[in-house]
Amino acid sequence: MAKAWIFDFDGTLVDSADAIYKIFQDVTAIIAPDRINESKNVLIGPPLKETVKTILGKKQEEKASIFIDMFINLHDKHVTNNCYPYPGASEILSLFYKHQLPMAIATNKRKYPTLKLIEHFGWTNYFTAIECSDSYSLNRNKTDMIKSIVKNNSQFIGSYYVGDTLGDGLSANANNMPFIRANYGYGANNDWSKTKIYKTINAIEELLVLSKAK
Repeated sequence: MAKAWIFDFDGTLVDSADAIYKIFQDVTAIIAPDRINESKNVLIGPPLKETVKTILGKKQEEKASIFIDMFINLHDKHVTNNCYPYPGASEILSLFYKHQLPMAIATNKRKYPTLKLIEHFGWTNYFTAIECSDSYSLNRNKTDMIKSIVKNNSQFIGSYYVGDTLGDGLSANANNMPFIRANYGYGANNDWSKTKIYKTINAIEELLVLSKAK
């Protein structure tokens, strides 16, 4: 029997790597030009504050708030540029919605750009719940986001979680939720050895086998 679905966003439904890396590099060139290599290789997926700390390093942590403000301003203004659904993502979401399969999002992305992209892609009606890093006054980790979705929407009890990074896998494991790893996303170089993976997919269309939707 088909289950409900909770999705990560960047790296799972949406390919935003080029857009995000460009902004990271543009801001780093201004704030900390000696860290430009770090901005080119940092992992996309963790919360913005963590990513910025990785880029700046301990010696320049005091610049983090300025960096974040500049990033948010540029990112939110141009978020629909160079961000695209992964091949098949729109079709899968539409099909799941047609078959009345409950869907939700749990993402470290902030609420404003997430909702802006969802509207831009025509996905507004698809999701029962959308949990972002700043959905509430206090930022929460993904483990808590998933827990909140299940607590507030009983149809997500026993659902799948689909994500692409180690943090996604650990959050699903913490909630005793079957984790589906999107191998096409951003976590290819993560150490997956201690993560319980229910299934690995190389394209989002492979979810059809589990959904039984046609």
